[in-house]
Amino acid sequence: MTIDEQELAKQIGENTSMAARTAYQLFARANLPTALSSQLGGHGYIDRELRFSRDGRWYFAAVLNKSWVLWYFRRPAITDLGLSLDELVQTFPGAEVTSAAEVKVRV
Repeated sequence: MTIDEQELAKQIGENTSMAARTAYQLFARANLPTALSSQLGGHGYIDRELRFSRDGRWYFAAVLNKSWVLWYFRRPAITDLGLSLDELVQTFPGAEVTSAAEVKVRV
């Protein structure tokens, strides 16, 4: 699925730092493996989010803040890809395990 550039620009807005804007655009425009799809969205109080799914399972998310992007390794990806929370935290400096047993990394 191709990202709608107008919707992307709307999500980014004008009050987003250049670093966060650039990271989010890179995630949105990434050349993904055919098994992954991406879509802009949001839920609840999170209204600037990019979701990456495989076979209908939500694997990753990029959540845009004014100054950074939070990248989430969601439980389906961790389970299906045989990853461990400890390995992810060791691989990505500053990574944290959330209360939902997902891993988030500030980009």
